[in-house]
Amino acid sequence: YIGLKLKDKSGIIEAKIWKNLYHLHENFKEGDFVKLKAKTNYYKDNWQLIIEDIQKLEADESLKDEFLPKTKKDIDVLSKELFAIINGIQNQGVKKLLLNIFGDNEFFSKFKRAPAAKSMHHAYIGGLIEHTVSVAKISKEVSKFFLPIDVDILVAGALLHDIGKVYEIDASTFNYTDEGRLIGHIVIGYNLVKEKLKTTKLPFEQEVQILHCILSHHGEYEYGSPKIPKTKEALLLHLIDTMDSKMEPLQNLQTNETNWTESIKILGRSFFVAKNNKNEELTLF
Repeated sequence: YIGLKLKDKSGIIEAKIWKNLYHLHENFKEGDFVKLKAKTNYYKDNWQLIIEDIQKLEADESLKDEFLPKTKKDIDVLSKELFAIINGIQNQGVKKLLLNIFGDNEFFSKFKRAPAAKSMHHAYIGGLIEHTVSVAKISKEVSKFFLPIDVDILVAGALLHDIGKVYEIDASTFNYTDEGRLIGHIVIGYNLVKEKLKTTKLPFEQEVQILHCILSHHGEYEYGSPKIPKTKEALLLHLIDTMDSKMEPLQNLQTNETNWTESIKILGRSFFVAKNNKNEELTLF
């Protein structure tokens, strides 16, 4: 059989094809838009499709907008929130650096449409800016509990930690680019900020702290970080980034008849959701 994953605005579902395997393998590639006929099957706590017939469709912009998942939040509002966060930074050098990066219209037009991941979290158009703004807002609030801390460095790290994903993932297909596969978003983002620092000079100590936040935000070497967090700001950023990425898939949980969700990929388990007896809405414990 051929195993594949299908995606539209509602999410991702696994599928299998048992017939005409060689013909299908030769004529389809990752990222194609398809029309299909299939039956549903429940297997190992997850729904899947058993495909009976599948045809390739020619992709155009209207088709992409119709089928690619997109943030439920208003991207223009998120953009305004992001620049409000930047304008709230007290360190004028750090503020100038951020404005030089996000004020680049060509870059920002890509940034605000980019997904934050291929499938794990915020995997939809506008996912990157949604995740970035969320991490920055949480950082500002949580930092109050861990003073003294350089809030401007922390917020700068929050806004910059994932900017390499603009070039790591193709927003039109959600596939990894060659640059993404060979270099990855951490190093891409580091290089982008390092280049901007040539024209936006900061004290050396502030430069390396911001760059360290980018390099260490995955937290551990085995998770792809070239460095592990070695400042309060970097450690807090890593923890907040992890929290936001793991909580996002739990925002719109779908349950079966037993009140359990399907397995959440990034967390590797199903979650129990209790019904509110008063209004029948689902509330996560």
